[in-house]
Amino acid sequence: MNDDSIETRDRVAGLMVLLYGQYPARTCRLTTAHVIHDENGVVLRLKRTPLRLPPPLDGLVLQLVDIANDHQHTVMSNDLNASWLFPTQRPGQPLGSKQLIRRLRKIGLPTESGRCAALLDLCTQMPPAVLQRLLGISPAAVERWAAGAVRTAYAAEVARRSDG
Repeated sequence: MNDDSIETRDRVAGLMVLLYGQYPARTCRLTTAHVIHDENGVVLRLKRTPLRLPPPLDGLVLQLVDIANDHQHTVMSNDLNASWLFPTQRPGQPLGSKQLIRRLRKIGLPTESGRCAALLDLCTQMPPAVLQRLLGISPAAVERWAAGAVRTAYAAEVARRSDG
């Protein structure tokens, strides 16, 4: 999060995976229209309910918005007619998910296991319905992750009892 030697877009993409369990493919399709900056801070609209971003992630996302706005001269061809947060040299095209996964692996971030860990952790912190509204995860998937979080927590508790 605080490593300035890693490109801002890689840090933001990695944090989307590690904090919010987002698929790289979904992260690639984020645009400036998904970001709302108001007097209360920065929110990201992944689904219906905006997700308030903590510092320093909020500042990193605003840096991507500034970069995207500086390159507004490129041709837009997305549904929202907004600049991509993860653009490429091809006008109107976002970074591809395979390319983003390679970039994240290069900085040592295992996307699939990181995503799984994030979702299991989030399921222990909030109800499935809230996760569905915040992160755009299907109801069936949220229920599966919540069940997995319960099993994981139970296994950890059994292990702790065995050690004592």
